[in-house]
Parts: sequence; C-alpha cells; structure tokens
Amino acid sequence: MKDGFAFITRLAAAVLVSGWLAGCGRVITPTPAASATGPATPAAETNIATPTPRATSTPRLATPVNTPTPTITPTPVIYTIEPGDTLLSIAIQFDRTTEALQEANGIPDPRYLQIGQRLIIPPPEQGPEDPPTPTPTPLPLKVNSINFQETRQGTLWCFGTVYNPGHKLLTEIVIEAALLDEAGGLLAREAAFTQLDVALPGQSAPFALLFETPPSSFAQYRILPVSAVPLAEDTRYYFDLETFDLRGERQSSGAYRVTGQLRNFGSADVEAVQLVVIAYDEADRVLAQRQVELVVTLLKAGATTPFEVDLIAPEGTVARYEVLAQGLQPQ
Repeated sequence: MKDGFAFITRLAAAVLVSGWLAGCGRVITPTPAASATGPATPAAETNIATPTPRATSTPRLATPVNTPTPTITPTPVIYTIEPGDTLLSIAIQFDRTTEALQEANGIPDPRYLQIGQRLIIPPPEQGPEDPPTPTPTPLPLKVNSINFQETRQGTLWCFGTVYNPGHKLLTEIVIEAALLDEAGGLLAREAAFTQLDVALPGQSAPFALLFETPPSSFAQYRILPVSAVPLAEDTRYYFDLETFDLRGERQSSGAYRVTGQLRNFGSADVEAVQLVVIAYDEADRVLAQRQVELVVTLLKAGATTPFEVDLIAPEGTVARYEVLAQGLQPQ
C-alpha cells in the first residue's frame, strides 16, 4: 500500500485509544466490566459506555467517493512517542503507511512501542510518475453485520465484522467508516483495528469504531478494509483453542452474560489468551461485542479454564452469539 493511505484522515486517531504500548492493539468496546468470579474470569479492558438502539431510520450503504490527497513535505521528521500513541495513529497523523514507518525504524512488532521512543517519519514514497489514487486498493476482505448504536453520552458506535475469504492469515487489519450526507458529502470518518489481531482463513474478526462527535444525522455510510498484511511465518500467535459448554442468558442487571469453557487442545502452552464475544440480532447484525483477557497467565497444553463475559445489548434482541480466542506462545 502506498501513500494513498493518507485517505484515512486524522479524525481516525480519536478512536485508537487501545494501548499497543501495553501490548494490545485493539479498540475499546462499549460494554461493562465482567464480574470477577474466579481465577480464570476475564478482566475488563477499560471504562465502558452504555449503548442505546439507534433511531429507526437506517442509512444506506454508499459507493466510495474520491478523497483529496493533502500535500506532504518530503523532509523526514522525528516524532517522540507519547502515551496513547499507536503506529497506526502516528501513520495517520503524518499521512504515511504503517509499513513505511516499520521499515524506516526497524520495528519488527508494532505492538511494542515505548513511550519516549523516537521515530523517523520518512518522506512519501510516491513521485510525479506515481500519482496518488483517490480510493484504496481493494483487499481480499468482506465487511458484514454492520450496525450503528448511539450512546447516552451522544457518541456513536459502528459495529461489524470483517471476513477473510482467502488462504492466508491476515493481521494489522484496519477498517474505516465514513458517514455521508444525501449527496455523498463526507460528514465524519473514523478508523480502527479489528478486535482480534489475526483473521484466520474462513474466519470473521469483529471491529468497533467510535465517533466521539457524530453528526446529528447521516443518510449514507461507507465501510472499507483499508489495510491488512499476511502474518509472518515465525509468529508467536497460537490458535489451538476451542470453546465449549457455552451458555448465554439475560441477567437481572440488563447485561447479557456468556459463560463457557476454553480448552487448549494443542501441544504447546499458551499465554496472553484473549477472548472476543460477539452478540448478533435476528438480522445478523452485531449488537454488542466484548474483548477480554483471561486472568490466568498460562494455559498449559490440554488444560481447560472457565470464562464469564457480560455484554450490554438491547433487551430481548440477542439471536445468537459466538466466542473467538487467540493467544501467544511463551517466549
């Protein structure tokens, strides 16, 4: 991907509040903290906003529109990483690609940036003979299950999933959502990583984009995958995890609780296990999603641990749910 990635504006940086500086590159979902009932109960990510159903009028899917490319100075600059920064937010800020920043700074894993670390911001790669394209190159990914939910605080969440139909494991997947008026004019735009680091072949990964100051209304929307790279062969990611004995039920508090068991059926131990629970309505739209990390620090080969996750979903609307899990092999 070339510098056409500038098509994601700086508005995207507001949603990227998850801490890659803490080893995690995912966004925050609008759900409450899970209750701590045992050593294997997932821990909450952060403070959560409570969503309410959006108005009955449904915006329609729009055709992508051309995006003007800003003028970029060719002089490299030095940027010092601050709390809350991610490689994606820095790339958006300077209209560069994450790949260009990694290559210029020798960064093997962008999840482990350090506060105070100095990054070289390289000049744009394109020249007069290689003009910017107005829209991103299509990726082998399909966006599904779109749903918009307003919150009592006046913000707007965009939920959905992205499906990997290919044969490669994909990572660093970035989704952009744009809100448009009736004539196709841009009202707001945000971008975020998927909730799972890796989308396996034939698997969907959820995403959640937050519009902090959404327009009062919008007639159309455009949601596109704008970045994805194949997972390296020497990765630590571990996928031999399965869930069973799943149960979902509405709680008196209004939360929708999903409980079950997680088994490591592989031959290696796994740490930093992350669960993502997704609830869908009868139209197969994402109602709510929650990403949590197990309190248990190491799940040995063949071991099983229980989990419990609470979601905030509109009353009586959960038609189905699914639980996805990934982890890392110990170093």
